[in-house]
Amino acid sequence: MAYGIRIKNSSGEIQIDGDYRNLEYKQGGTGATISHGGTGYTYATTIGITASSLVPLILIRPGTSRFVTLLSYDKSGSDYNGFKMTTESGQSDTIDWKCYRETTTNSTGYGMRIFNSSGDAVFHSASEYLKILQINSISLGNPSFSSWPYTDITHSSYSNPYYILTPIGKWITDYVGPTPPIPPGMYHFYGMVIGMKKLSSTSVRVGWFNLANYNIPGAPSGTNTGWNPTVQLIVCQ
Repeated sequence: MAYGIRIKNSSGEIQIDGDYRNLEYKQGGTGATISHGGTGYTYATTIGITASSLVPLILIRPGTSRFVTLLSYDKSGSDYNGFKMTTESGQSDTIDWKCYRETTTNSTGYGMRIFNSSGDAVFHSASEYLKILQINSISLGNPSFSSWPYTDITHSSYSNPYYILTPIGKWITDYVGPTPPIPPGMYHFYGMVIGMKKLSSTSVRVGWFNLANYNIPGAPSGTNTGWNPTVQLIVCQ
């Protein structure tokens, strides 16, 4: 930055930079029901947000019953207007969520405002901004019909936070056997992604879960492959 303002915390981390717009809390919800509703990748619950061309960043506080994950953002024209959540095949759970977007020039209330050279607001002291508390890098084993790797993350200094989990990965496996019951001439297909569920106010589980789960005519290909990235669990206020 050639000019302007920078404000750092006691750890030397930049909290406000006069060039870059901070992510400001815009809206949220509690107790939203996430229902898978059936089988296949198309089953998800859409949660609507205020339409805006500003890209949303969604934070999730999962429930304790099922794994959940954010699949995608919805867009109509140039405006983002929702996001899709899913959970385990045929199941449901409830989540809390928050939506953050770049600071806008129409922030109201008293306090300090900082604008960049383009006239965009980068900070307003009356607003609530995204705060990252902890970042964990997670590498899971590859899943299969009989193995669903997971790991538990503790954040003992932070109670009931929200999370960002990215990326979610994907995995496909097919199977012939007695469990689940598979009719003659068919095989069982599993599609898996990485999600999270709450264990306690200070811990969360990150692991593979079954998103798609159904019988398909024909012989299995022996597929057990996909994309298993190192994921980041970002703990946020």
